[in-house]
Amino acid sequence: MITEMKFKLDECMDVRLRSFFSEAGYDVQTVLEEALCGQPDTKIYSVCIEEKRILITQDMHFSNPSRFSPIPSKGIIVLRNPSQLIKDAEYLVSNLIFKLRTESPREHLWIVDHHKIRIWPGG
Repeated sequence: MITEMKFKLDECMDVRLRSFFSEAGYDVQTVLEEALCGQPDTKIYSVCIEEKRILITQDMHFSNPSRFSPIPSKGIIVLRNPSQLIKDAEYLVSNLIFKLRTESPREHLWIVDHHKIRIWPGG
């Protein structure tokens, strides 16, 4: 299992999801904990790069690699949860954590939905 990865949950992520990462042995912080709520996306992106953290968000702005390139980052993960229900988010996070056991999103954009994980750039 790859546990040296560090994560930051964006403000649009339910803080209860933090425990999924902690229980899996990952270092995880939230935008809320760092008083970054309401900051522009560019600020959140910069902080993640500075702190060497993988951003996990539901903000679809981050799914545009032309705007937020994953290449200089530890990775960007966008959860597609149209229902916004916590049980659906928990399902996506569980699938994500399973994938993280064998693969790192370093310098990649992962789009996680209920059917698959799409990875950009593809390999």
